[in-house]
Amino acid sequence: MKWVNALNQCANKDGEREITFKVITFGCPVNRHESVAIESAMQQAGFINTEGRARVNIINSCVVTGAAAAEARRVARKIKREDPHALVVLAGCYPQVYHRELAEEMPETDILIGTRGRSALPALIRQALDEKWHGPRLMVTEHEQGDKFEEMPLLSWYGRVRPVVKIQEGCNEFCTYCIIRKARGRSRSLPPDRVLEQVRSLLEAGYREIVLAGNQLGLYGQDLGDTDLPQIIEEMSRLPYDFRIRLNYVEPMNVTERLLETVAFNPRVCNHLYIPVQSCSDRVLKRMGRKYRAADFAAIVRMAKSLAPGISIWTDLIVGFPGEEEADHDITLHMIRELGLAHLHVFPYSPRPGTPAARFTDNVRPDIKKKRVEEMQRLDRELSRNYNGSVLGEKLRVLVERIVGEGQCGFAEGYADNYVSVRVPLECTFGVENKLVGQFINVLAQADAGSYLAGTLI
Repeated sequence: MKWVNALNQCANKDGEREITFKVITFGCPVNRHESVAIESAMQQAGFINTEGRARVNIINSCVVTGAAAAEARRVARKIKREDPHALVVLAGCYPQVYHRELAEEMPETDILIGTRGRSALPALIRQALDEKWHGPRLMVTEHEQGDKFEEMPLLSWYGRVRPVVKIQEGCNEFCTYCIIRKARGRSRSLPPDRVLEQVRSLLEAGYREIVLAGNQLGLYGQDLGDTDLPQIIEEMSRLPYDFRIRLNYVEPMNVTERLLETVAFNPRVCNHLYIPVQSCSDRVLKRMGRKYRAADFAAIVRMAKSLAPGISIWTDLIVGFPGEEEADHDITLHMIRELGLAHLHVFPYSPRPGTPAARFTDNVRPDIKKKRVEEMQRLDRELSRNYNGSVLGEKLRVLVERIVGEGQCGFAEGYADNYVSVRVPLECTFGVENKLVGQFINVLAQADAGSYLAGTLI
């Protein structure tokens, strides 16, 4: 209720000048959920959402990589350079971790707010505008043991087809390269009744796919003691609507046989898993502080494929971690190819100040790191071709996300439950095409067009 009360306190009065805002989002599905919640809160408070130049600019930032942090700084400076009177809010993980540095180095920002207390954001912005704040104001408090889940309700998803529902936040691990524990605190969960209420409201609004997200999603319910991820999925699946459930990434150490059985045998759950392994070299995994061995990951993949034939499995790989030798890289290439994954997200290692790995001195040379990244990306293209080829000739249930092409004809484009992008041609029937967005269609997959599968309606 704190979130709603804050909205009521700062709502525009009748006749007050309309103030425009926009939210610019970097990073993971958790950030996307929070950005939509911030948009909802700002609109409830009387601000006007715009895609053009805005009076208030909220940058919801990511800190996982140096590139993401640099891009947030670049955008903030660009906004202030083009409009010195614009209010710039840097929010999220980046200021949560590095607020002191940003306060000194980023005079372009007017408010720095982290990942706690975001219910106060509309009121803070109103105060900043009324009092004409200039220069960074720090609104960051540290995460503490026993923090509760800060619910940010989704009042709408503003036209997007696949809403993300954040049901878990925080991380209980101490990976040597990662700053998320400091950015988000320990794991905490949204109570099941609140999860079901949010999901039910989205389904009643007509959405057909719900994406469950968290920083360490597999820990959902551990802090509550009376539920877990498979159980909340089962409870969601009993809601009387035509919809499907997709899981955001689940760490290998949190993937259980029961979760795999839920994915395999619950018809509501998408035939897709995203399990970030980071490396398949046990030596590198140990240095990363990961609590599993490569063989554990391989066993998970093989069990998933046995239980759910045709499942699409994605992973993350960090390339060029300090001390990574050519043999470690080759081991990872070999195992990933052998396991036949569907897609790889490849990241060159980026040291994050304040992490143990940032103090490692045996860094991989940039040219070697670049070469290894390119090899992994080639493998990704090979694996994607192989997986796409394996589903040709199959009937796919596709959720239409957009209509592409000119005129009333064109193509319906969307994702099957295995997260393969699919495109189908439409007949020129005036006014019918846009009604397909957000709906399921049945498609026969016929050809691999590279970035998508081409098919026909059946």
